[in-house]
Amino acid sequence: MKRTVAMILVIACTAALFAGCGGKKKDFEPQSFIDELLAGANFKDSLNRLDDPVVPILYDIDEADYSEAIVYCGTAATAEEIAVFTAADSAAAERLLAAAQKRVDKLIESYKSYGPAAAMSLENSVVTRSGDYVVVVVCSDSESAGKICEKYF
Repeated sequence: MKRTVAMILVIACTAALFAGCGGKKKDFEPQSFIDELLAGANFKDSLNRLDDPVVPILYDIDEADYSEAIVYCGTAATAEEIAVFTAADSAAAERLLAAAQKRVDKLIESYKSYGPAAAMSLENSVVTRSGDYVVVVVCSDSESAGKICEKYF
């Protein structure tokens, strides 16, 4: 039941993102979005912003594909993470989306033996694109994270 609710939230958030392509808020500020997630999504871990040079290595992406990347990661104790990429163009956004999904897939493999809670947060993660933005949210409280996503997209 919990998984079904989380999946519905992920689908609703994704649908809201795609439905909002023409009508999304004009002044989307990635850092404001992340700040609200950090404050209201009940992360179990303490997330810290990664240094810019680490981001392309972590996500295996080309720096030319984005004009801005803000990534927050937790400790190795959890897989919790937030990332927002502002893509250089539509093709770059597709590459970033594929790389983000690949990263989450790798994390799922890594955390399978770690415990069901970590695996659940990864399986319910949000990896989506809206226009030139690519967003990744891995949080054990996918319900509150989904509500915050809906506010912004």
